[in-house]
Amino acid sequence: MGYEEYQILRKISNTKANFFYFFDKITSFFIKSKKIDSEYPKKILIIRNDHIGDLVLCTQIFRELKKTYPEAEITALVSPLAKPIIEKNKNVDKIIPLGLFWRKRNISSFIEYFKVLRKLRKERFDVGVDVRGSVINIFSLLWLAGIKKRIGYYNLTGGKAFLTNPIKLKKQKHTIKIDLDLVKEGLNLGKVNYYPEIITDKEDEKAVSRFIKEKDLKNFICIVPGAKTRAKDRKWPEENFTELVKNFSKKYPNYKILLIGGSEDKTLIDNLTLNKNCLPIINFNLRELSIIFKKSKMVIANDGGPMHIAWVSGAELIFLWGSVNPITMRALKNSVIIMDKNHDISKISLERVEKEINKII
Repeated sequence: MGYEEYQILRKISNTKANFFYFFDKITSFFIKSKKIDSEYPKKILIIRNDHIGDLVLCTQIFRELKKTYPEAEITALVSPLAKPIIEKNKNVDKIIPLGLFWRKRNISSFIEYFKVLRKLRKERFDVGVDVRGSVINIFSLLWLAGIKKRIGYYNLTGGKAFLTNPIKLKKQKHTIKIDLDLVKEGLNLGKVNYYPEIITDKEDEKAVSRFIKEKDLKNFICIVPGAKTRAKDRKWPEENFTELVKNFSKKYPNYKILLIGGSEDKTLIDNLTLNKNCLPIINFNLRELSIIFKKSKMVIANDGGPMHIAWVSGAELIFLWGSVNPITMRALKNSVIIMDKNHDISKISLERVEKEINKII
């Protein structure tokens, strides 16, 4: 098989897939990374430096690694925005925050990237795993960092020559399995539990209890009207959310509506704050948000980090499904998934959403 193996997970063009294929062919001619057999690692680096939801869906990796290698020091390299998700995780010994410098496109982020690279070289990790599936991570944060055993899926964006233990992703499956199976195969884990987790502590619980008391939240639902910044095809139209908030407030006046999002959603949330029953919440702590979701009557959300936080936390979720991959990124628990047959989120009717709401309340 040639370039087709680079199209297993993502729908990319033949031209792009061919580029990854020939990149691996050419670099493998010059760079020979020998496979390293398993030995008990003292220091393990896990890289997942992208979106909040992506980190949520790989949290089981840390738990399962600690089961097999309880004495190993596990370091997680994650985006600063997603970092709070694992700050109280007892299975993570160290956290290195690092975003994707090529998305910010400024000098300071580029310099920070090289500072982290230098730090990684000093750490002298026995094993490094790029869970994100990025040739830039594989080349710079594993190979240039001098990590002895380097594990990753090569057939996502290339990078096979720079991996000592390149693994081929053979088929599409849910992300929680894609991520953990990479570590399972690369580090010979035994029987594993694929379910992700968000670990909170008493301080988080107390903070949420104070918040609920201050805001007098006896009965409430959560609405997350935003989605990934670049993904308009994953956002239910604002006018639909406006009508939903208006109708819900009339039908269930004893319920508060928590409108949740990040800084990029502030204008949208301000527009939806129609009455005294609406409470805007911007940039809430992610672990505490998981507790809020669990205590709410339900969460209504587009695709994105908060949606994954909701179902992983055990909240009742109404998921408005747009163009997200139905195999790899769907909500798995306590979820009602509403979708259009052509995956056009704008075609999901207000009536369908309200019908599901009425079933839960």
